[in-house]
Amino acid sequence: MLRIEFEYRDEMSRWEWRRRSCTCRSVEEAKRFYGLGEDGCEWRIVSVEEEGAVKE
Repeated sequence: MLRIEFEYRDEMSRWEWRRRSCTCRSVEEAKRFYGLGEDGCEWRIVSVEEEGAVKE
C-alpha cells in the first residue's frame, strides 16, 4: 500500500490549496476515489511512500 499526500483546489475550497493524505494501492486509485483530474479541480502530488517504509 502507498501513503499518498496531495494538494488540491476547487470551487468548494474557494480555490485555496488544501492538503490531504490517503492510503491506496496506487496513485490512479487515489485519483479515482478523490475525483482528482475532474473538470474544475486542480491537484498535485506532494509525496508517495511505501507504507511502513523507514525514513532515514
